[in-house]
Order: sequence, then C-alpha cells, then structure tokens
Amino acid sequence: MSARDIFGLTDEFTTYHVQLRCIDKLVGGVPSSASVIKGWLKTRMELGDRDLQDMVDKTLAERFPDRQPSPDELAEAIMSTDAAPSVNGFKRIPGTGELAYEGRCMKAAIKEWSNSAYPGTEWPGKKQVAPTFRKGLMSTLVERVFVEDIYIGLGTKEPTGVEERIKHVMTPQGPRSSINRVEYVQEPELAFTLRVRDDFLPVEAWSRIWQAGEQIGIGSDRGRSDGRFELLAFKRA
Repeated sequence: MSARDIFGLTDEFTTYHVQLRCIDKLVGGVPSSASVIKGWLKTRMELGDRDLQDMVDKTLAERFPDRQPSPDELAEAIMSTDAAPSVNGFKRIPGTGELAYEGRCMKAAIKEWSNSAYPGTEWPGKKQVAPTFRKGLMSTLVERVFVEDIYIGLGTKEPTGVEERIKHVMTPQGPRSSINRVEYVQEPELAFTLRVRDDFLPVEAWSRIWQAGEQIGIGSDRGRSDGRFELLAFKRA
C-alpha cells in the first residue's frame, strides 16, 4: 500500500534504470570499529612495520618517556592521537553478505556532480518546472531525485584487496604521517534505480551531470582518481 494506491492518482515519479562500471578501484569508506583497528595496529607493531615506526617512536617519546608500555597501552595511545590509523571498508547487504555501496551515498554523489555541472542557480528545465525558483540544481535534486535502493550490490562478498596508504595530517604537535588502510573492489559493476519527480530534467542536463560524474567518481579517495566509472545505461522505464 502506498499514497498512490490510497488516493488513486497517477505516479508523479519517473523511473530510470542506471548501470555503471568502475574503470579501476572502488574504495570503501565505512570506518571499521575501534576494536578492529586496535587489533590490526597491534599486529603491525609486532611485525615491526616500517611505515608505523615513526608514529610509534613519537608516541613513546611523548606518552611514555620513562617506561615501556604494554602493546595494549601503546595501541590505545596511538589511537588517541590525531594521526591515528584508520581502517575503512564496505557495508554488507543484510542476509546475503554481499559488499555494497549505499544508495544514500549514490544520491550524495549525484548532488555533487550536479553542482559541478551547473554550479549557479540556472539549469536546463528550470523555467518549465518552477520559473520562480531561486534554488540551484543541487538543492532541487534533494527534493526531486531519489535512489530507490538502500544498498547497491558490488557483485562480491569479499574485497579484491586491501591497500595501505600514507596520509599526512597536521596535529597540535606538528605534521605527522598516518596510515590509512582501505578495502577496494576492482572494476565493480553497479545497477540501481532512480526515481525522478515530474521528470523535470531534460536529456542535455542528465548528459552533463553523468559526464561530470564519470570524472569525479564515487566512493572514497576520489582525489586520487579512485572510483571513476563509465556509464553503461540510463534508461527510462
């Protein structure tokens, strides 16, 4: 049962089926729990990880100048600093365990692309829909474009791999290097459904938005060009 069924009216929303394929890596951006990060940190310290050693040495000098802490103490101290390592991955679809990109993240990405494509308050189709609008396209999309899927499956239950990336942060103690551990899926294909109220955007606008999206990408680490994709289909149902 829905509002359309109750009121007996026609559907105000147009459905589009979308399909895209990442041309390289899609990087996970969901932070792991503190216990997972702590366990990984302790393991790497035991292995004498070179990338981690600078962080360990600085933490020992600042927090434990007169004694040697236990591995648990040292891991807790490192995690409390501004340069603490992070472990990011993907959510899983309940019931199947398939790795997923969230629909809400896809909507946020479409908003970002629309702002890149039409950064002002003018955009194709605006005069036909609401000529008195003062809103830009990004704000309009919030109210009129919806990703129907809660989770968009990535076609696998395990990441293709894990990369450790060094990031540089500024802390109250000065510049430091930190380790960011990320899961990624190689060239996943994503399929999802868009619902667009009043079908208010013309083809030329969607074309410009999706071209922007292909270059900006989805997922984490887009600044490294991760998450770029090619649009395979954008079909009106």
